[in-house]
Amino acid sequence: MKRDQSESLRLWAKLQDGNLEAFGMLYDIYIDDLFTYGMGFSGNKSEVMDCIHDLFLNLYKYRKNLSHTDRVDFYLMRSLKNEIIKRIQTSRRELATVNQENIGPFQISAEEVFIANEWEMERSKKLSRAIKSLSKKQRKGLSMRFSENYSYEEIAEQMNISVQSSRTMIYRAIKTLRAQLQYLILVCQIFFYFIYK
Repeated sequence: MKRDQSESLRLWAKLQDGNLEAFGMLYDIYIDDLFTYGMGFSGNKSEVMDCIHDLFLNLYKYRKNLSHTDRVDFYLMRSLKNEIIKRIQTSRRELATVNQENIGPFQISAEEVFIANEWEMERSKKLSRAIKSLSKKQRKGLSMRFSENYSYEEIAEQMNISVQSSRTMIYRAIKTLRAQLQYLILVCQIFFYFIYK
């Protein structure tokens, strides 16, 4: 769908200055087009949504280093395509590594299964603690957005807050979870490196 690029470029410039409202508006403007475009590469709905969320979180995180663009839609779609391709390549490399080492479910020792189960329990506890560290409002907002697929407008109406506040609340909740779980992801990668070495 053709967009008003002058409006998008205005929002892009505001995003580079750290304006959260502009960030939210760009998300709302392009989310449907990006999802449709992403599904053409992956076909996996949750993977495409994860890639879109990663894309927007990185846009905000690295906003001061964003390249100049005359077409925000092309920039976002190219960035999403790169994000999805990177994930697909990573998955293929991991699968190839497992296949090369000929690791199957019947070749993993009882000790490795025990360690994996212990790790899964620890991961669940850490995730639960991270979620509990959020405010009640943030937990409710995340649930409405990602479990019940509410729009930001619907969340705002249900929680009696502004649409911008609903966007900001969700963004901050995700940012908090990512910060708390970054360590967990690193430990997980180290664990699987040594398990399958």
